[in-house]
Amino acid sequence: MSDTPASTTQGRVIRAALIIFPFGTVILGIASFGIWWTKKVKVEERGYKYALALRRDLTEAGLQRHVDILKDVMAQPDSQKIPAVAAYLESSMGAENMGYQVRRVRFQKESLELANVDVELTGKTRFREVVLLLVPYGDPARLNAEVHSIALLMSLAHAITGEAGSQTLRLAVVPVGAEKGAIERFVSAARGKDERFMQVLVAGAPSEETIKALNEAFRVQETGTVITALPETVDTPTTLAAAQALKARLLKAVE
Repeated sequence: MSDTPASTTQGRVIRAALIIFPFGTVILGIASFGIWWTKKVKVEERGYKYALALRRDLTEAGLQRHVDILKDVMAQPDSQKIPAVAAYLESSMGAENMGYQVRRVRFQKESLELANVDVELTGKTRFREVVLLLVPYGDPARLNAEVHSIALLMSLAHAITGEAGSQTLRLAVVPVGAEKGAIERFVSAARGKDERFMQVLVAGAPSEETIKALNEAFRVQETGTVITALPETVDTPTTLAAAQALKARLLKAVE
């Protein structure tokens, strides 16, 4: 039986649809991705401009303000001190003050609430490669060094907010002195996102025991992560000089 004109036309429409619709779907997908990417870039640009407006130069007065507050905070008993440090970091470095999205990951050790706190400048291209400035704290015997190390990190964070490099620059404060497993929690979270720590700079001349815990948590033999202990600073002028040198070093590392 021969095809009728109607059936012939219908067949052509079906064949055309089979060709055009998948092509149209591809085009639509590309267009949708383009729109999403444009919006993402605009949001990031607005975020960087906002952060740049919040940037503050490294100064002795600004550093001393953090030192004075942290001394009062860390003079409290552990049950109050550890959560108070985390709360101060979260509020001071947040979007309204320094322009960061602060991550505060809480966990318990018996009745004590602990938290790992970090902020980052996400890399533009190699964002899964991380350069980390780490401040371990929670050791009562090292209170003054820890105060200056945390103050250094906070002042440095304020001075570089809005910067953008190819790699991710992360700044973290972790209560290793109160719970050795805190650093393993921190590293495991990054490992779950397929991130690789390229360099870890540890402020405050950490003890051999802390360095050992860091080597194990970062699995330096397997990953090639380079861990560098930075000298201890115990007064504001010395800490300011260390922060200024560290700023240049970190921005160079992620450029």
